[in-house]
Amino acid sequence: MMTALIVDDEPFARRELRRTLEPSKDIQILGECGNAIDALTRIHVDKPDVVFLDIQMPQITGIEMLGMLDPQTMPQIVFLTAYDEYAVRAFEKNAFDYLLKPVTADRLELTLERLRNSFFRQDFSVLPEANHLRQIPCFSQNSVIFVKASDVEFVEARSTGIYVSDTDGQERPTALRLNILQQRTGLLRCHRQYLVNIDLVHKLQYLESGLAEFVTQRGRVIPISRRLLPEIKERLGIS
Repeated sequence: MMTALIVDDEPFARRELRRTLEPSKDIQILGECGNAIDALTRIHVDKPDVVFLDIQMPQITGIEMLGMLDPQTMPQIVFLTAYDEYAVRAFEKNAFDYLLKPVTADRLELTLERLRNSFFRQDFSVLPEANHLRQIPCFSQNSVIFVKASDVEFVEARSTGIYVSDTDGQERPTALRLNILQQRTGLLRCHRQYLVNIDLVHKLQYLESGLAEFVTQRGRVIPISRRLLPEIKERLGIS
């Protein structure tokens, strides 16, 4: 039994897709979401096997939402789109599955057969919108809070998870790993446990041990690893 989530901002489109899916006895529809914010929460909590994802949604597009999911735990994605020649060419070139709206039963069955027979890791790195996070999703019990990447002071990895600290001193957990945040934001890796927003750094100060640390504009001290120090100094133009 595959579990599925439908994500589309058009209620009629959601109802029609649900109606077309319901005759399939091996698909359990967990629910529907009308926007990416609700969808991220449901994916985080319910962990569906497949998400039928509309591309054009307000505030956060479907492709932007992909960048907020960890590739290691990401469900299979089937894109939903009205006819868009450019989008269809891009999906076919990269072997992404997609359904043109309105979805027909015959075309949906081809997609379901593919899902039944070949679960594979999808590589969305070719989609620019999925590789640049403007906002970082931070999860609480039943909600998601978006922190603008420009407002992030630093990110810290602890034994209990990954925590995002902002310019107001608020600290929130995120499901994204440090390396994903490093790849998809402008945050600088300065230590195996830390990323820092270099735009919010007040100074780099040296320690007697030969190590160094950043001091943020808010006075937080962020360690710099010995291994990364030469690379950081080069990036900052420090001789």
